[in-house]
Order: sequence, then structure tokens, then C-alpha cells
Amino acid sequence: MKYLLILSIFTSYLFSQINIAVSILPQKTFVEKIAGDKANVLAMLNPGDNPHSYEPKASELVELSKVEIYFPMNIGFENVWIEKFKNQNKNMKIVSMTKGVKYILMKKYKRNEENERVEFVKPDPHTWGSTLNVKIMAKNIYNELVKIDSKNKDFYKKNYLTFLDEINATDKKIRELLSDIPSDSTFMVLHPSWGYFARDFGLNQFPIEIEGKEPKPKVLLELIKKAEKENIKVIFTQSEFSDKSARSIANQLKIKVLKRSALSLDWSQNLINMADGIAKNK
Repeated sequence: MKYLLILSIFTSYLFSQINIAVSILPQKTFVEKIAGDKANVLAMLNPGDNPHSYEPKASELVELSKVEIYFPMNIGFENVWIEKFKNQNKNMKIVSMTKGVKYILMKKYKRNEENERVEFVKPDPHTWGSTLNVKIMAKNIYNELVKIDSKNKDFYKKNYLTFLDEINATDKKIRELLSDIPSDSTFMVLHPSWGYFARDFGLNQFPIEIEGKEPKPKVLLELIKKAEKENIKVIFTQSEFSDKSARSIANQLKIKVLKRSALSLDWSQNLINMADGIAKNK
């Protein structure tokens, strides 16, 4: 009996998992690629959740109380909830997944009676749309896992290197799909989630809404004129946000609407699908 108890304790220790929490589903993919079966990963946002208005369920807060590491992503709901998460679990370590990432600035459009003025207001949080950025995130994840679980360093390193190969293959596939697209081409999106993607691949993102706000009728007319001028053939929307304004523009111009959620769990295929959508509609 004593032998069985010791064996049970040893087995439990041997196969114990690190409890990790992240904000969005792409992060869950990144952590699982490197941690494998040695971590249990909780993503706070579920498919379809709006990252600006999200509020955690009671069951999610219970799960959060067991978490050892939280990787924030500097997105909407964290401004309200990250301190509350810390209070929920005072032993939880907060680790920046984006340490070393070079942020680009998001634009906020202000209009008066005479003209349009553009202000650069804050860093763009949609960093995971870049293969270059995800390499940096992967290194940060690897470093943290080795720090808290050094006995499995070789396991994590092997997975980390395999994930780097996958990121490189994703980047290569995207560049192949976009090889016939002229540099500086513009693609239209509902929500400005694709700024880093545009930067990496020499494109311009043309968003309909800014900071989660639908455009007013006067602005909508301006967007239609600009879309016409840019010869836009498709508008990319995502399930987390209302696509009413996007469909209004699409109906006016008689162009397609395609859903490409930047918050997809299958990060690699999602970026490839985005590139494919751009390539096939230019």
C-alpha cells in the first residue's frame, strides 16, 4: 500500500502540468506548440468574443485561480481586467509575451468641417499578425518555460525549433501567394487587425472602423469613394464585430465580403487564408 502511494505521488509529479493563461486563442496555439503536453493552457477569450467588451465568466475566474503564469497581449479587455486577475490569484506570474516586439502605431481619424486630420494615438496591439513578431513571442515563451521547468529544457527546445520551422514555412507560403501583388497594394478590412501583416508583406491596411466604432453616414460615403478609387474588390470582416457597415459598402460597390478572424486558433492557416483572399481578389 505504501509503495502504491509513493508511486502515485511520483507519477503525479512526473506528469504534472504547468497551468498557463493567455488572453486570446492564437497565444494558446503558440504556447501549446512549445509546451506540448507539459502545460494546460487557458484562453480567456472564446471564439466570437469581442476583445473590447469581454467579461470573464465565473468559471473562468475559478480556473484562473489555479494559473501559474499569465501571458497578457496588451489588448482591449486587459486594461480593465488584468489587475482584477492579479487580485484573483496573487501567486500568478505576469509575463509579457511581446517583450522585444517593435510596435507600430494605430491611427485615429478626427474630422472637422474643412478636412480630415490623422492622429497617431497608441501602439497597435494586433502583434500576432506578423510572422516576425511570433518568432519573438515564441522565444519569450520558451525562455519562461525553461525558467520554471528547467528539467524539461530539451523537450521545450525541440518544440521551439520545430515551431520556428512552421513559422518560416508560413511566411514563405504567404510570400508565394502574394508574389504577383504589386507592392504597396491596399486591402480593406472592417476592424484594423492586420497592420503588422500589411507591414511584413508590403501592403496597406484600409480599415472601416477605428477603435471599435462604426462610421457615421457621412464618413461611410467617404469610405465608399476611397474604396472605389483604390479599386477594392473585397472587404475582410470578422465574427467578433458587427459587419453592418462593411456590408453596406460592399452592397454599394457590388463587391465580396469575406470573414477572416484575426483571433483564430489556427494562426498559421488563418494568415495563409488572408493572403489567399487578397491574392484572389485584386
